[in-house]
Amino acid sequence: MSTGIILGLGLITIVLCFYIMLNIPYWLILWKKTKNEDIELKKAYYQWVYKSDDSLNKILKFCVFCLYAYGICVFILEIWSKYF
Repeated sequence: MSTGIILGLGLITIVLCFYIMLNIPYWLILWKKTKNEDIELKKAYYQWVYKSDDSLNKILKFCVFCLYAYGICVFILEIWSKYF
């Protein structure tokens, strides 16, 4: 396997693992809420703290998105060059 394929598969694996690991608590809360409607989330801060998305977070999200997009492009190009 070439380096691009290995990097692409590793990047996809990392993305899937992070997605699953970061969403497990949210999925558990939703599952518990559907089983018992009386459960309310205890919030320690104001509503705006949970909803805030400042420019620094948007820039960081954009940089991570660009990194993943680059990795996917490299992976696709390597697969394309190997088999076509």
